[in-house]
Amino acid sequence: MSTLRTTTAMALMTGAALTASASASAQVYKCPDASGRTVIQQMPCTGGEKMKVPSTGATNADVADARGKAAGLCEAALRSVPAWKDRDSVRISRVSRVGFTTVQMHGTTLAVVQYVAAVDAKNSYGAYGGDKPAYCYLNGTESKVLDVKVF
Repeated sequence: MSTLRTTTAMALMTGAALTASASASAQVYKCPDASGRTVIQQMPCTGGEKMKVPSTGATNADVADARGKAAGLCEAALRSVPAWKDRDSVRISRVSRVGFTTVQMHGTTLAVVQYVAAVDAKNSYGAYGGDKPAYCYLNGTESKVLDVKVF
């Protein structure tokens, strides 16, 4: 199975799981049973009341904020990790999240989150050579840069 198919399958399964859990947790009822004790269930009942359950899922703003921070980590790593001739001249543009993929690192295959950017920096003659693609590989929580590649 190709990496793209694996990534697509993982995204679809995650989306389905999140949708299922959100719809299941949205309807909870507090009901009396036959002996008078209170039970919590998903089906409505006579004499019961619907309970409001707080959402524990991340909002779109939370996700956007986390991805913005991850893009910032990628940009910082691209400025500091590669051996640039003139580090102060580094221009980074179009940092964007590609998604989950697998890479070989330290003799093992790791599942990572890939970000891509366009990078340009002055060469030894003091001239810009044009944008080059660069990749950042972050851990699954997108909180740490594991590797950087500039082509």
